[in-house]
Amino acid sequence: MKLTILGSGAGIVTARRGPSGYLVSIDKKNILMDSGSGTLRKIAESPYSLKEIEYAVYTHFHPDHVVDMISLLFAFMIPGEHKPKNLTLIGPNGMREFYQNLSRNFNNLLEPRECNLEIRELTDSHLNFDDFKISSRTVKHSANSNAYRIETRSGKTLVYSGDTDYCKNIVNLAKDADTLLLECSHPKHIKVEGHLNSSFAGMIARESHCKKLILTHFYPICDGYDILGQCKKEFSGEIILAEDLMIVEI
Repeated sequence: MKLTILGSGAGIVTARRGPSGYLVSIDKKNILMDSGSGTLRKIAESPYSLKEIEYAVYTHFHPDHVVDMISLLFAFMIPGEHKPKNLTLIGPNGMREFYQNLSRNFNNLLEPRECNLEIRELTDSHLNFDDFKISSRTVKHSANSNAYRIETRSGKTLVYSGDTDYCKNIVNLAKDADTLLLECSHPKHIKVEGHLNSSFAGMIARESHCKKLILTHFYPICDGYDILGQCKKEFSGEIILAEDLMIVEI
């Protein structure tokens, strides 16, 4: 399993960091997890292509996580061989209604052609696929916010928090995970409700006993602080600070 960071930033776009977007590759299956603005451009810069994406998973419906869902679906409406035969759209409760509203507002231009679209809502449950299992838990952010755990047939595990505050659900979901991809919106001295700072991120990693921690979803202020050093005061394991187009082996 490989993780490609497509966007390590948050709602404020910078030259260094785009909004949330990640691509998980399991054998020949590719899972897009969130797609803030610019995600499709980053896919074009990565070793992957749109036609290799068969699953698109969304944590919640804030713009910095879903804007390029519009671009993705519109691209799949255009005739050509640049798209997969099947796309499974997965999200929290409200995913179907969210898609239907988008499709209606764009005059049905987000209905894929020559590509079968399936929409699955997944909250505090799991789905089994041939190559992986995906589980979800609600987390403390906005209404209908999910975190996800992906487990491969070989037993490798990746947990992605989406946006979250400290809560037991993310700790439990990340229990003993090989890699925890965890939001870290602010440095230690700033705490915003619904988000983590470097200290709380480290606390979750320590309590979950994850093997590797990848911090992401940085607001621009984070680049001026020693986020790694602050987090290490809470978690002694391996910590990686995400950068756009970084590839990590799970």
